[in-house]
Amino acid sequence: MAKYKKRKDGRYCTSITLDKKYFVYGKTCKEVDKKIIELKVRYEKGLTLKSSNVLFKNYKYVWFDNKKPSISAKSIASYDSILKNHFELIDYMKVTDIKKSHIQKVINKLIDKPNTANKTYMTLNQIMENAVDDEIINRNPCRRIILPKVEKKEKRILSDEEFYLTEVAEFNDREKMFVIMSKYCGLRPEETRALTKDDFFLTQTSGYVRINKTVVYVSNQAIFQKFTKNNTSVRDIPLFANILPFVRYYLSSIQTNKLFTNLSSKKDEYLSCQSYKWLIKKIKDKIRMKAWELNIEFKEDGFTPYTFRHTYATLLYYSGVRLKEAEYYMGHADSKMLTQVYIHLDKTSLRENNPLEDFIKNKLELNRKNINEKLLSNE
Repeated sequence: MAKYKKRKDGRYCTSITLDKKYFVYGKTCKEVDKKIIELKVRYEKGLTLKSSNVLFKNYKYVWFDNKKPSISAKSIASYDSILKNHFELIDYMKVTDIKKSHIQKVINKLIDKPNTANKTYMTLNQIMENAVDDEIINRNPCRRIILPKVEKKEKRILSDEEFYLTEVAEFNDREKMFVIMSKYCGLRPEETRALTKDDFFLTQTSGYVRINKTVVYVSNQAIFQKFTKNNTSVRDIPLFANILPFVRYYLSSIQTNKLFTNLSSKKDEYLSCQSYKWLIKKIKDKIRMKAWELNIEFKEDGFTPYTFRHTYATLLYYSGVRLKEAEYYMGHADSKMLTQVYIHLDKTSLRENNPLEDFIKNKLELNRKNINEKLLSNE
């Protein structure tokens, strides 16, 4: 046990230089010795966040531990999978030794999995940016990496025929309520699954629903979260007059505070992953049955619960709701996605040119009328 200087407050103190000078304090010399050993171990593992010797496999989890409090359970599971499975090529390298070529090799190994490759790159870029901020490296080696192209699927909406089918399909009450909240309120599935009676504020003539929580699935387990996808997702959505009567009826008919629960013995718990999949399957089956009955086309390809949400975005557009207001109703952190929807619909409207066509038609009719009047007056 070394001898250390005793301070006026009774504690013992010493300093140790690693990448910088650290001061270590303890009530006894033995405690100071123990803390010095712990500090050296933490330094070697990179847990001081300043060590030039830190291995990537240690630093990535330092970064991850700091990120966890600010992300959802689903995101935590996604990051955890990436950290465990896709960095074996660089795990045992020092962070300071990782170059652009190493990053490219990591990505090239996932060339046949574009989505995974892009998620892995985004994770790696965040980690290396953090290393720059921690002054472990001077420059992020993730710049100008070649990524496999991800094919973006066009966001599917309900056709006019399908919109009608969802109105007349023979849903049970629970299925109908899920469709209504998705189609006429634009809720994400995880937001709809978390709804309770307390989220509804109804008067005799109007009402709204407050969105401020979610239920996500991690390893098929339902995880309740007291937050939404992002800060702007907390919002109040007005309930249209056409859905208010059923909403009132449904809220009064269910026995639990939660709107969507299991049908099994665990009736007061949020929908399990399996129960949710079954609910969506029954909704889809009943739309298909009604389409067959009425001889109406139902395109099952690309149909998901998000189809209702995307349809709601078009309803906002055609209702004349401004982009900024639509962004609020949709609960978007920014207007990027909605801007694309609005631009697409604008282009469609421009191609059809109905307002311009009506104007020209009226102008020609007015000109014709004026000319006829002049000709009659000249006679």
